[in-house]
Amino acid sequence: MSTLPRSETAQTELATARLGERLRRGHTMQKSPHRVYALLRAAIRSGELPAHSKLDEAALVHELSTSRNAVRLALQNLALDGLVKRQPGVGTVVVSGINAFPIFECIEAVIGATAALHLLETRDVSANAYLRSRFGDSGSTLRMSEFLIRTNGITVGIFSRYGRGPAPVLEAAEPVLSPDNISWYRRIHNEPPGDISVTVEATSADERTAELLGVTPGYPLLVRETLYSDLDQRPAELHIAHFDSRKAAVTANVGDLKLAWKTA
Repeated sequence: MSTLPRSETAQTELATARLGERLRRGHTMQKSPHRVYALLRAAIRSGELPAHSKLDEAALVHELSTSRNAVRLALQNLALDGLVKRQPGVGTVVVSGINAFPIFECIEAVIGATAALHLLETRDVSANAYLRSRFGDSGSTLRMSEFLIRTNGITVGIFSRYGRGPAPVLEAAEPVLSPDNISWYRRIHNEPPGDISVTVEATSADERTAELLGVTPGYPLLVRETLYSDLDQRPAELHIAHFDSRKAAVTANVGDLKLAWKTA
C-alpha cells in the first residue's frame, strides 16, 4: 500500500499514465540504460514526473518494454544526479526537478523563469587575448560583472557579463528583468541586438567555481556562452553562465523567440 498522501498518490498515478502514453506513442523498445535514463530525465525536466512521484521498477519495465537491469541502471544514474532518492523498502522517488534556463538568457521574464541574480562584484578588467578575440580591437578595458544565479534560494549557477561599458541596470545588488524587456541585452542597450551567437558545452568546476556552487572541484558543469552584436554588427556583450549540469538544461522555442525578437 502506498504511504504517499492521497494528493501525491494521485499526482504520481497521473504522471505515470502520461509518461506511459508518451512512450507508447513514440517509442517501442528501449533496452539501453542510457536511453531509459534519457527518457526518464526528460520526463522529470518537463514536469511529467514531478517531485514526490514514485518510480516503480516493474511498471517502468512494462511501460518502456525494457529490461529490469536497464531500469535499475537508469535509476542509479538519476540518483547520482540527485534527481531521485532510492531507499530499501520504500522505492525510488523523484526529489528534485531540472532547472530549464532560456538559451539566450540567465533570466527571461516572459517565460516565467523563477531564477534571481545576486551581485558578487563589478569592475573594469583588462581586455586579455581571449576577450579581444571576442570583442575585436575595441579598447584595453571592459566592464565585468559577476552574479550568483539562484532558484528557490539555492545557488544553481554563476553568470558573468562583459561589456564595452558599465550597465547600471544590471550592476545592482539584486537586478530585476522587467516584463517589458525580454533580455538583459535589451534592458542594458534599450534596443534589440543585431545578432546573437550561442555556444553550450560541458566543462568541470575549478576550485573557486566549485566553492561558489557548493560542489567539489572537477564537478561537471554546463557552460553557456552568448555573444551579442549591436545593430551595426559589432560585438557588444559577452555573457557566460556556468550551471550544475546534472540539474540544469537550456531550452528555446524557436517560434516564440523569433516573434519575441521581432516585436522587441
